[in-house]
Amino acid sequence: MTNTTQGGNTYKAAIAKALLDGMSAHPKSFIMGQDIGSFSILGVTEGLAERFGAERVRDCPISESAMVGMAVGAAMKGWVGLLEIAYSDITAVAFSSIVHSAAKMRYATGGQLPCPVIIRAPILRWSRHGPMGTEVTASWYCNVPDLAIAMPATPAEAYWQLLAAFTRPVPTLILEDRALFAEEGLIGEAYDVEKARVLRAGTDLTLVAAGRPVKLAMDAAVQLAAAGVSAEVLSLGHVKPFDRDGLLAAAKRTGRVLVIQDEPPFGGYGVIAMAALAELAPGTLACAPKLLCRADTFLPHLLEEDHLPTVDAVILAARTLTHAQAQA
Repeated sequence: MTNTTQGGNTYKAAIAKALLDGMSAHPKSFIMGQDIGSFSILGVTEGLAERFGAERVRDCPISESAMVGMAVGAAMKGWVGLLEIAYSDITAVAFSSIVHSAAKMRYATGGQLPCPVIIRAPILRWSRHGPMGTEVTASWYCNVPDLAIAMPATPAEAYWQLLAAFTRPVPTLILEDRALFAEEGLIGEAYDVEKARVLRAGTDLTLVAAGRPVKLAMDAAVQLAAAGVSAEVLSLGHVKPFDRDGLLAAAKRTGRVLVIQDEPPFGGYGVIAMAALAELAPGTLACAPKLLCRADTFLPHLLEEDHLPTVDAVILAARTLTHAQAQA
């Protein structure tokens, strides 16, 4: 593998590097998808076909359910199957294969057959596709045991979360936000990808998020600091496993918590976080935590920004929390 501690990378380049490094380190791995061989629709599989050959880089017909089934069968023989699905919404057509075949394989065999299937699926806005290609889908799968769900927010998370999935004995769904593809940052040293990371220290409140909302939180924290409010930013990284201990530790540090998610209010990691915070002893927090989320609707054409959390909305909610009266 190349040295990952030097230089910077974009989020998109970090995904491509993780694919290259992971497939190099694991000879019994292969990738499937549409337009990933001679042409890379997402721009992250370029060069893989030349490096690993047609047996390990397979352009497939449009049948996501069949691809998941093939990856599960290959896992039974010791292979790691990676799938690139260009829209996370489309995982719906493979839902039965993901839930009933991939996620249940290890449990159903008493641990005898691990199922290291990796499904990469971009989320949210892309070319103004409106309601048909912009879902986040994390909440669709949150209640499925033995299915890891990653939502990388930085190049480091994009790289290490994907690399870790090669050795996880259960399937991993990685939801990559297209809005972050051009974001730059260091890959850095390896870390425990199943633990939340503090990306910015703060003392007045904690901003909790995964994926794109982490960038909103970071941008908001800079503006809040200029106004005298010190905001900690906690990147969850994983929706499942969910780092409950990391969240509660952050909440105790600052006493105020704002959770931000791109999904509607009914479901998603935001609701999981709020439920965990509700278990804290009375008086632990200075005020009740707040959830900032997307409007309870599909995203319309041309007006996506009007229905998603924004930096301004994060700042307003944070100021409301920091001015709130202490809990009785």
